[in-house]
Amino acid sequence: MRAGLDIIITKGFNGTGIDAILKQANVPKGSFYNFFSCKEEFGLAVIDLFLADMLVLLEPAMEDVSLPPLMRIRKSLEVLITRFEDNNCNKGCLIANLALEMSDQCEAFRQRLEYALQGWIDSLAALLKEAREDGAIPIDVEPAVLAESIVTSFEGALLRAKVMKSVEPLKNFVNLYFDVFLA
Repeated sequence: MRAGLDIIITKGFNGTGIDAILKQANVPKGSFYNFFSCKEEFGLAVIDLFLADMLVLLEPAMEDVSLPPLMRIRKSLEVLITRFEDNNCNKGCLIANLALEMSDQCEAFRQRLEYALQGWIDSLAALLKEAREDGAIPIDVEPAVLAESIVTSFEGALLRAKVMKSVEPLKNFVNLYFDVFLA
């Protein structure tokens, strides 16, 4: 699974063959088909693995109740920026990469990707609701709409950062949202 995740996030789903995954993982072809009936099923499992990895990565920042809600969101985004920078501004977000590549090709992928993005939006919306109740954001701001805007803007900044091979667009996004829009 990890070998497949690494290849797919780098080369895309369509650009990744089962043989390349098996070679990287050093396992025989029969082993693959003992666990997955097809490449699509494997791809969906890779999405789930990526989501589990992201949960582990972001959980400490998102659940740090010693910080106010907006700071938890900012800190979680900064964790993602650090990860991207640690990868030499390569790879990006598997969910965004696959959304661009697979949403129009496979309904099962589209649904799993929507589930992933909506889960992120929902977790941010819960913190934004808390921030609204604490008076940190205006009462007329709908947390779910703001959360969707944050996720969409972050993924767009990540796309720009990949093209530039720089974290600057991501840092600009965080500064704009948290030092200007939500200040």
